[in-house]
Amino acid sequence: MITEANQDSEEKGAGLLVQLFLAGDSVQTRMVLERVEKLAASAFQPPYRIEVINVFEQPELADLANILVTPTLLIRTGTSERRLVGDLSDAAKLQLVLSEN
Repeated sequence: MITEANQDSEEKGAGLLVQLFLAGDSVQTRMVLERVEKLAASAFQPPYRIEVINVFEQPELADLANILVTPTLLIRTGTSERRLVGDLSDAAKLQLVLSEN
């Protein structure tokens, strides 16, 4: 699943890429996704893109990104990469990591 923050953007590769690696589809994983989407909307300026990767359905993508634990939030810019691994329920910690980009 991909969420575009700026649907009218002609430059699909421009901006920030936020990848959320989750294991399965459960109430807990949906809550993590909602939290990440909400905080990303307040922390980032468009264009940015959120990709949700279910590691059960796309293990090759998790392998390519060296994902060993879920949930993992991977934030990529053109020149850097940040990871937040494990429990994403702490909204203040998540906001801090998202706002550092």
